[in-house]
Amino acid sequence: MKKVAIIPPGTLPLPPVRGGAVENLIDLVRQSNEQAKNIELTLFSVAEPVAVHAARPNKQTKYVFVKIPAVIRRMDRLIFWLAARVLHKQKTMSYRYIMQRLYYIYWIAAYLRRHDFDRVILENHGTLLWIMRLFHNNVKYAGHYYYHMHNTVPNFYHCRGIMKKCAAIIGVSNYILSTLPDDVRTATECVVLRNRVDERRFQHSVSEEQLEVYRRHFHLGRKKVVLFTGRFSPEKGPKQLLMAWKQLRPKDAVLLIVGGAYYKSDIRTSFEREMAQLAASMHESVRLTGFIPYQDMPTLYALADLVVLPSIWDDPAPLTVIETLTAGKQLITTDSGGIPEYVNDSTIVLNRDNQLVNNLAVAIHSCLIHPKAHTSNKWRFSDYYQRLLTILEIK
Repeated sequence: MKKVAIIPPGTLPLPPVRGGAVENLIDLVRQSNEQAKNIELTLFSVAEPVAVHAARPNKQTKYVFVKIPAVIRRMDRLIFWLAARVLHKQKTMSYRYIMQRLYYIYWIAAYLRRHDFDRVILENHGTLLWIMRLFHNNVKYAGHYYYHMHNTVPNFYHCRGIMKKCAAIIGVSNYILSTLPDDVRTATECVVLRNRVDERRFQHSVSEEQLEVYRRHFHLGRKKVVLFTGRFSPEKGPKQLLMAWKQLRPKDAVLLIVGGAYYKSDIRTSFEREMAQLAASMHESVRLTGFIPYQDMPTLYALADLVVLPSIWDDPAPLTVIETLTAGKQLITTDSGGIPEYVNDSTIVLNRDNQLVNNLAVAIHSCLIHPKAHTSNKWRFSDYYQRLLTILEIK
């Protein structure tokens, strides 16, 4: 039986107790493999007490936890504070886990040198290529390491050659693979593995009693619910959505915004505070929930009459789109990145232009007044798992 190591970015833990699209996908691979028993899976993760407690190792799954020293965590908090409050950096998130990531990379590189795996998958951060560069792991695992690309790679961190030697680069959409430089795309195989969610979770019937509990908790009354869910950051378009909502001001609907700036963490960005003030001006029709555990999301989708994801960046393949369609809900989104590769015929896809706010208001109003007929996509997560094994050349 082949031994496969999956290495996540190293900021959020596995099991995905603090959320994260990549982490949830990895966990679904784990679940599928524990049923199918095709490979011996080793999952690396930063060590957080709640994640360590939630882990359930067995014959098919082994967790390797990297304990981050307290001094490293303190240094990261200082760097983040300096970036946000002294240097006034715009993208402060990228400064939050610098030292932790360096420690995590070195620790795992040393582990791979001491242990043997048949396949190694690096998940979604260019710095992870250093795991192969250190200790000549690129030689040891030549032809057997893969890069799973969920977002663009703006920097190869002096590992461009390591990237070119991947057994394959796995992209979540054709769009995301198209962002690679020509020399990288021609040097190695590039294959698409489209994201999935567990359809059993999102197509599961939710009782009226459960829905009523959530309606009371979020003070929704009997109003219609328009749902935004995802990372609460500028590129996901919550500001444009709130501006459209302020323009619309429906009396019979509530905008439920689910998510935090960085999943379940201590980070509170200036953007998040700005959006909270904007939402407060419409407090009677907007609810900001903050982070919600992933296991609760199917209930929130069941509550929703409409889901809106107005991404204003080139979004590679947001899970919100897949979750919405799998749950059989009406979706309004934009023509960003890989999204058009995932939507169905009932989806309203808006252009990202200077009319986006107005067009959002018009589309939301139309959907609330005249809901469109829609059906869920016929996707199965088992197909994702089998497709991954095929890419890894594991029978």
